[in-house]
Amino acid sequence: MRALPVFLVLIPAIIALGNDIYLFTEVRLEDQIFSIDLLMEKFRFSALGFIWTHYDIDSFKAAVNSMPPEDWAKVDKLLTFKAFHLAIGFAVVMIVLFYILKMFGVGPFVGDEQANKSISFSRQSKSGSKDSFRAGSKSKKVKYKRK
Repeated sequence: MRALPVFLVLIPAIIALGNDIYLFTEVRLEDQIFSIDLLMEKFRFSALGFIWTHYDIDSFKAAVNSMPPEDWAKVDKLLTFKAFHLAIGFAVVMIVLFYILKMFGVGPFVGDEQANKSISFSRQSKSGSKDSFRAGSKSKKVKYKRK
């Protein structure tokens, strides 16, 4: 399978992890030396709700005010999920779907195996390469006369 679709579905996970690393370095005190203990203590994956309230509190308040409380309770449960875990889950589901499509020969990965089989890196025999630029083996070699 091609690496580009895999990379594209991993972009949300990379963004979520990058945000978590940024917040970790922002929270970590400057006078502390980086250690595994500090990483285990202060590094946390961000929830969807935290990211939403951290970066755009006005739209969060507008969404809370526009929804009935019973509907907001359902949305609030979804906002407790960790962004990185959801993004990795999405990527895994999409990659499995890509492999299933490839297995059944449906979708964008149908021609991958045929393309790999048609490429040959072996040397051709001398007789095969002799006629490669002419119109077949029945054509005769042209002799040019010098004037």
